[in-house]
Amino acid sequence: MFFLVKVVITYLDDFLGKGLGFWTLGKLFFYAWVAIIPECIPLAVLLASIMTMGGFAENYELAAMKSSGLSLYRIIKPLFYCVVLLAVLTFVFNNFILPGVMLRSQSLLWDIRQAKPVMNIKEGIFYNKIDDYSMRVGKKGKDGVSIANVLIYDHTDRVGNNKQLYADSGEMRMSADTNYLIVKLRNGNRYEQIVPELGKPDTKAFSQLNFKELVVNIELTDFKLKRTDEDAFGHHHEMMNMWQISHEEDTLEKKINRRYEGLDNQAQTYFFYRTSLFIKKPIRQPVNIRKFYNSLSTPQFNMAIENALNIARSSSGFIDSVNDGSKVDEVNKMEFAIGWHEKLNVCFACIILFFVGAPLGAIIRKGGLGLPVVIAVFFFLAYFIFSGAFKDLAVEGVLSPWFGMWLPLFIFLPISIFLTYKAATDSALFDLDAYLQPFKKLFSSRRIKQDLNNNNPTEQKSII
Repeated sequence: MFFLVKVVITYLDDFLGKGLGFWTLGKLFFYAWVAIIPECIPLAVLLASIMTMGGFAENYELAAMKSSGLSLYRIIKPLFYCVVLLAVLTFVFNNFILPGVMLRSQSLLWDIRQAKPVMNIKEGIFYNKIDDYSMRVGKKGKDGVSIANVLIYDHTDRVGNNKQLYADSGEMRMSADTNYLIVKLRNGNRYEQIVPELGKPDTKAFSQLNFKELVVNIELTDFKLKRTDEDAFGHHHEMMNMWQISHEEDTLEKKINRRYEGLDNQAQTYFFYRTSLFIKKPIRQPVNIRKFYNSLSTPQFNMAIENALNIARSSSGFIDSVNDGSKVDEVNKMEFAIGWHEKLNVCFACIILFFVGAPLGAIIRKGGLGLPVVIAVFFFLAYFIFSGAFKDLAVEGVLSPWFGMWLPLFIFLPISIFLTYKAATDSALFDLDAYLQPFKKLFSSRRIKQDLNNNNPTEQKSII
């Protein structure tokens, strides 16, 4: 489900019609499949724990173990150890394997998006997807090679529509290395208008060539998949481990501090320096502004005010640029912090969701792929929605990164404790009669009192 939604459906338009080979598509799907494993592990733990404990309870194996003196905590202890081991392996995968997979996946996806679609030249329609060429084929043969009524505009000189080729028939094939489109034309004409060189008289010559056979080689390198250097994509937090992310956070923090230090120095020294040069009067720092202005003559004071206004206008733009750059750095720093917590968050989600699923399985007493799947999907969707919503709030700066990433687990932690306690005490959590029993007792006691009040006093005394 995750693979279909996040990869096949989301990026379907990016690789359709690109003529990609099986090896390229296979690598893309493999990288995408590996990249979604951490997101699927919490759901797998939740579903597996519900199915396992539900199967035990449904087949009365859980009751047999409890009757032999084993508590629920003792029963689920081996499963808990397995989940802890799975959480550790998930952390290792997120921190050391997933960055490399994401790097290769995103670079390959980028190259696929930049590749041009394969040629699809239709009859009677100009095809302009080939750089510097525009061609029209009047009719195509059934063999896929023969063509007739061919018109080609050659713009390789980049001076306009100065070369034209017409032919009655011909053939169109790809070269063995697929780097060129070989068009063999028969019985046609080639027209060329020669553009004069710079510095020479504006005389335009015109040439015409009648041919029985002419071969045109059109380069198709833009239609082939070109691989980009993977190092160009390594700046995102998904392509880094936790130590690299921490280093990037420190770098961004220092960059932000340098911006504001430069702004502070600009504000403290620039005005006095410019004013000192303008009025030819040296100024030594620190200086009292009021005394400084009182020491100026009237012309100097007016010039200083005018100069201050000019400096204020330029400084306003400088301050805006510093603030804009700092905001961008703050957002990047926030994203790196979220990526750092995200690598740990999934590991603890496995443990907490296990303590949600295992007690639920023991309580509902159903195994298999029926009711457990419905309950697991419901809880996981709730966790998934909370995670996405609080993550967006953290990215927008409403919540701090650590609080926004860990808040969903803080919500599910008391739920897991409550369900584990109910399962350990054999509480009928989903038994409707257990919740209706107090109301039944209340209504039955009221009915008895009403019956006693309707009886006569002698009968009431005898009853008493």
